[in-house]
Amino acid sequence: MDRATGKKPRAVKASWDTRLELRLSESDAARVLNTSTLYRLARHEQSQLSRASLERWIHDALASRRLIKVVRGLYLNRMATPPAELAEAATWLRPGCVVSLQTVLGDSGVWNNYTAMVTAVVPFASDRPRPSLGMRSTLAGRFQFRGIPESVLVAGREADRLADVRGYLRATPEAALLHWLYLAASAHSNLLAPPLDIDMEALNAARLRRLAEAMDLSDELAQWNVTKQAHDLSPSVIEQTWVPE
Repeated sequence: MDRATGKKPRAVKASWDTRLELRLSESDAARVLNTSTLYRLARHEQSQLSRASLERWIHDALASRRLIKVVRGLYLNRMATPPAELAEAATWLRPGCVVSLQTVLGDSGVWNNYTAMVTAVVPFASDRPRPSLGMRSTLAGRFQFRGIPESVLVAGREADRLADVRGYLRATPEAALLHWLYLAASAHSNLLAPPLDIDMEALNAARLRRLAEAMDLSDELAQWNVTKQAHDLSPSVIEQTWVPE
């Protein structure tokens, strides 16, 4: 209260763009945004906002990397906590896809080979048009999409095959390894067998067995395991992994 006048000072309302950015920084904020969503959120803060004003704000947000452009009209929200990553945009490019394979195994430390490219598997079924597969380059990075029958992709318990993430689908490391084995065994895929330096001790063995049975990949997993065990017992590998006491 102002002692001279006895009146409370009037609060100054933040500008629409400040309020919008605060909203985009909230814990439940959308992590990947298209232009339509941004316009709706901005109009909530200022109902008469013009499209041109929003476009100027987007231009400024891109320059300061508060937003990162993926493709035309699609952005990663880097104001979120933690900032949105490229993998989260995969489902916007190929609806229903699951981030998997090298991305999941590398990020989780199961495979000591991080890749900046996002790898994902896309479900397909005989009664629907075949999805577009292969490499997709964007302004934010590259995606590699590979097809897997929907029946294989959804086999098993959801908690076994999908990681607990928000806003997109991401395979567990166990599912990612099995996706790789499926594709390596498929005559329609050029993907080679998973590398033999995968750390099996970092995987949940019971989950891996359950998923392999549900996906009908128990034989493929067993055959690959035989090759991997022989690799792990080879003198060169033992020498590389030996730690003196």
